[in-house]
Amino acid sequence: MSLTLVNTPIVENETLTNANEEYSFVIPAGTQHAEVKARTSASWRIAFVSGKVAAPTAPYETVPAGGTWTMPAGKAMSANVTVYVASATAGIVLERERWN
Repeated sequence: MSLTLVNTPIVENETLTNANEEYSFVIPAGTQHAEVKARTSASWRIAFVSGKVAAPTAPYETVPAGGTWTMPAGKAMSANVTVYVASATAGIVLERERWN
């Protein structure tokens, strides 16, 4: 018996080398679901506007250590979305999973 995937999973890693420095990545159009979590036990910040996460300035969201940020599943995104992330802990690795 073989398993047929309706969507294609893509896993990527992003190392936040420096503490409190903004890093970005794109969730591309057509993505139907996305999740991001830290590989290590560290909290991190996420925003959809540049300049909000390095020196935390609202609006941003804190993802607690061990937590996962999830884009709700459902209708595919119609446009690319740039995501900005940072952490007070240097060297954490964010694991990103998305389904197209």
